[in-house]
Amino acid sequence: MRALRAVLLRIGGLFTSARHERELREELETHLQLHVDDNIRGGMAPDEARRVAMITLGGIAQTSEAIRDRRGLPALDTLRQDLVYAVRVLRKNPGFTATAVLTLALGIGANSSMFSIVNAVLLRPLPFKDPDRLMLIFSTDARRSDWFDSTSYPAYIDWKEMNRSFESMAAFANRPMTFGFGAETVLASGKRMTANLFDVLGVQPALGRPFTVDDERSGHVVILSDDFWKSHFGGTADALGRTVRINEELHVVVGVMPPAFHIDQAELERFYLPLPIDPNRNHGFLRVVARLRAGVTAAQARVDMDRIADRLTKIYPRQQAGLGVNLLSMPDGLARGARVGLLTMLGVVGMVLLIACTNVAGLMLARGTARRRELAVRAALGAGRARLTRQLLTESLLIAVAGGALGLLAADWTSRALAAVLAQQFRVPRVDATSTDASVLAFTIVISVATGVLFGAFPAFASASPDLNDALREGGRSATGLRAPRLRSTLVVVETAVALVLLAGAGTLLKTFLTLRATHPGFDSGHVLAVDLFLPQPRFAQRSPRVQFFDDALRNVEALPGVHSAAFVADLPLGGSTDTESFHIVGRPDPSPTRGFNAGFNIASAKYFQVMSIPIRAGRGFLLSDGPDAPGVAIVNETAARRFWPDQSPIGQQIDLPITKTLSVLLTIVGVAGDVRHVGLGIPPRAEIFINSMQSQLSWPWLVLAVRAHGEPAPLAASVKEAVRAADPHVPVGRVNTLDSVVSLSMAEPRMYTFLLCSFAALAVILAAIGLYGLMAYTVSQRTHELGVRVALGARRSEIVRLVTRQGLRLATAGAVAGLAGAAATTRLLAGLVKGIEPNDPATFVLVTLLLLAAALVAAYVPARRASRVDPMIALRTE
Repeated sequence: MRALRAVLLRIGGLFTSARHERELREELETHLQLHVDDNIRGGMAPDEARRVAMITLGGIAQTSEAIRDRRGLPALDTLRQDLVYAVRVLRKNPGFTATAVLTLALGIGANSSMFSIVNAVLLRPLPFKDPDRLMLIFSTDARRSDWFDSTSYPAYIDWKEMNRSFESMAAFANRPMTFGFGAETVLASGKRMTANLFDVLGVQPALGRPFTVDDERSGHVVILSDDFWKSHFGGTADALGRTVRINEELHVVVGVMPPAFHIDQAELERFYLPLPIDPNRNHGFLRVVARLRAGVTAAQARVDMDRIADRLTKIYPRQQAGLGVNLLSMPDGLARGARVGLLTMLGVVGMVLLIACTNVAGLMLARGTARRRELAVRAALGAGRARLTRQLLTESLLIAVAGGALGLLAADWTSRALAAVLAQQFRVPRVDATSTDASVLAFTIVISVATGVLFGAFPAFASASPDLNDALREGGRSATGLRAPRLRSTLVVVETAVALVLLAGAGTLLKTFLTLRATHPGFDSGHVLAVDLFLPQPRFAQRSPRVQFFDDALRNVEALPGVHSAAFVADLPLGGSTDTESFHIVGRPDPSPTRGFNAGFNIASAKYFQVMSIPIRAGRGFLLSDGPDAPGVAIVNETAARRFWPDQSPIGQQIDLPITKTLSVLLTIVGVAGDVRHVGLGIPPRAEIFINSMQSQLSWPWLVLAVRAHGEPAPLAASVKEAVRAADPHVPVGRVNTLDSVVSLSMAEPRMYTFLLCSFAALAVILAAIGLYGLMAYTVSQRTHELGVRVALGARRSEIVRLVTRQGLRLATAGAVAGLAGAAATTRLLAGLVKGIEPNDPATFVLVTLLLLAAALVAAYVPARRASRVDPMIALRTE
């Protein structure tokens, strides 16, 4: 050591110029590492190899006259040398480098994958003129704390005429319709729209003309989307002027929109029709889009629309009572159903990245402690704290960039796979446009650099100011230092806390999903085929053609081999459709002078309850004799019976159902059916009243044909379609699914969120366990002498295991306690994501905490077991 110190003093005296010191420092660093490597290859121990190399450097410093005469290197060359040295150092430590890069690749890749989807759905500009000025306007109902996608035509006109914030406003409505040309008739999604909608969006037809105000009065013109024009008309210009049938009414094609133009982006419309005037203020069916005036903010427009809502409430107290207005930017409004879920998952992967960063920071701290001698030598040669910090940060940034590049490759594949699922099962708007574009690349670069600085800053600052006397003392045990172990322990506590937050959220979602799977829907979904049908209007608006079609179709289907029974229903349970109507109970006053009783209404044919295996609790079901000329009958479910007739039997009671302002029907309740979870498995059954399809004055264009088979229902799909076409060739058939798949699809959203959060939580727990393992393994290596002394003094191996394990469990317990508060907030947030969640469930919190502690126990036990096998003679000899 004396010779080494003499060398360092001589070097310091020879070079007093800062420029020469920098040149010498770079040269000596390179030669030092080369000599150490050569000595190790020659059979020396690492400490002896470094000591000999330092002595050798004295002669190099004395004879390097060329180094003394060189000028200072430019900053760019210095950076290049930092990079070259960092690459060489990382290459010489492949295990450390691979672990750090893969850990960050997991975190950065997960973030890039989720950001790709968020970018496509929420951030990427819409293909309209000045899309940042486009707003969607929604009606709200304070009585139900609910939002609507729709408003009435009169309310839309009032908004348009009274506002001061928008330069233009338009409305549209989504409608599935039959589209016929020649002998072909298909079911397609269309849009009814005001004539100025294309002007508001700033897009015009690529062929032909847009709608005019006169078209809104006549209504018999149509504009095609580009893909529909190409697929059904060959993409030829002679499509203009052709006559087509839409809902069995003749329309003339007057235009074709540009390629890739769609308004909704989720359910891509195929054609556009003028919107007829509807004076009914109670008929909310329109979605409204508006363009802000220049200089007007969304907040100012929201205040303006609130003023209009208050004024309309005073003018129309009955129709507008409780109704308000809300505004969203058009991308947020179109993706409103998926926005919360996407942003939540983006926050979750951000937490995973935080754990990855703390993990790699712990590795860097351990490695920085192991490099104390190297850093001390560089400091003795004149390297300042800033210089050492820059070199260590350069290594951190290289690791982060490599992890980002690897993560980006994985993210490109995973984001496309996830987007395909979201597009198919959730109809998330614009998700099919998910790609690794410039925004995703920029995001990955930014988080890679930020990650490199984040996990590299603390280790760099902690390692860049070593104690020279302590670090250069041969065999000094104090090389462990105090700050680095404490900082590593803090990092383990932090990542354990974050892991518990994710684990609690995943456990809550998993419990909810398993509960949903175990929940009986109220019907038997096995061996049932569900066929979506659309009855073209206005022909089927009349009851007689509907009744004739029902008779013919049911007769044809039930005659098929393998069919047990069949029935029609307007709204299939868990199918996504619901209808609510107001009614009066004969002999009982209404709840208020302005509102009657309210319940879900459904239309079903005679064998519906038999096909669905829904039990009749009292009275009877529908009979074939309940025909159009028979007295009107209805069936209520158990919830409706308890709500509206709590102290008596509903059998024989009568309800008055308004059809129009001047027409109502009297229905006698003949049965009570079992409750069915209609809206969702996590939502309690609603009050529901069934009307016989043969008697209904209400016209539902959408119907579902439910077919119970003797065996597997899927093979019957083709023959059922042919039987329906034989009953009426102009009734288009939509989706055909088994009822089992309908039930499964109703759980697609909680299933997806549960899978994602459980995957991320499992990754977080693994990373946290690796971090704890790394800390305990490092601690054991530094405490070898102490543990050897304990063994030499008679300590049993089990005591050594308990000693080390207890230290690891203390850190994990501290992290778990810190994470419980965050877990409580997280599960409350998830309650708005999936229906049926019970936040802050104590049993779930206890279970996930025990699971995390078990993982921590395993992570601490492995190095503890290794510590218990320390040979005291070897430990003392090493010391």
